[in-house]
Amino acid sequence: MIMRLIEILRCALLTAVLVLPPAASAQEPRPAMIWTKALRDKGETATIRIHEARAAGRNISAVLPKMKQVMELQQAGRLDEADALLDDILAWLDAAFVNDRIVTIIGYKGNAMEPFISRDGRYMFFNSLHNTKTEKDIFYAERIDDLTFRFKGAVKNINTHAVDGVPSMDVNGNFFFVSTHAYGPHNLNTVYHGRFEDGAVVDVAALPELALGKPGWLNMDIEISADGQTLYATQTWFGDGAPPTKSYFFYARKTGDAFVPQENSARIFKNINADKIVYAATVSTDEREILYTRMTRLNDGYRFDSLHATRPDRNSPFGKPEIIGTITGFAEAPVLTHDGRLIYYHRKDSDGLFHLHALERRK
Repeated sequence: MIMRLIEILRCALLTAVLVLPPAASAQEPRPAMIWTKALRDKGETATIRIHEARAAGRNISAVLPKMKQVMELQQAGRLDEADALLDDILAWLDAAFVNDRIVTIIGYKGNAMEPFISRDGRYMFFNSLHNTKTEKDIFYAERIDDLTFRFKGAVKNINTHAVDGVPSMDVNGNFFFVSTHAYGPHNLNTVYHGRFEDGAVVDVAALPELALGKPGWLNMDIEISADGQTLYATQTWFGDGAPPTKSYFFYARKTGDAFVPQENSARIFKNINADKIVYAATVSTDEREILYTRMTRLNDGYRFDSLHATRPDRNSPFGKPEIIGTITGFAEAPVLTHDGRLIYYHRKDSDGLFHLHALERRK
């Protein structure tokens, strides 16, 4: 069935040179050709690439409906939309991470968001969804295989009545998270840390030096480097209410017991902070690679993109980011495994819940 649909699309792209609307009256000008050679060539390229992806063992079911939609847009004369959709399809085919699969957490039912996989791969940390009926708390599960984890329960000592989330941990078990339980006019701290031991975080303390110190701004997201020496975070503006209208990245180096925000953060994140709302970063073990989420306000809602950028060394600015085309829909917070082989992220699926998904790096 899949091969038949591909062949139908391929033939249509090869032969659809002229599409005419209903017959025009004698007084109306003759309609012009609306299937351009450039668009046809791009469609043929996408079709060939889909053939190649399938031959390589990739699951191409996500792009077949889009290819059909390209033809429908072309037939309706909506060439700009058809061209943009072909760009999305080609980005999906070029993605560095492929083979999207859902993650099963045995013993857990509910929303699973903002994943973090421990550096040894043993534990998956994640948080629930905050709404009027439930708190946003941090949980963990133990690995069975890449796509299966067994639920262990809530992480002890850190969950409150407020929003608690965004877990991160270094190779030595130093645990970092965000909590709004004490946030207010006289306390602008939201980042806390401690040590993860036997399902609990002990010796919990705040990191007030990360706060911008201005009401309405808070550290919404954090990521600790594998060696525990660098903390990547956001300054995010909630002064207009939720969702935020501004958010940018900075980083801080560990100095003694504190993390000192670095003055060259604007240079390091210049290409990333060019967008208005960015958050939820993960960095590779060598800190040369970053993945994160970008939110864009649209007339009818929001668009969420996951992006990927690299740099030659850990002290250089990140290059221009590229969209990870295989992460689609209402999806956020990609996180790399310690070996860089997989990324996990959360997405809102057809059942209305957020689930964890996994992608593998293209070999």
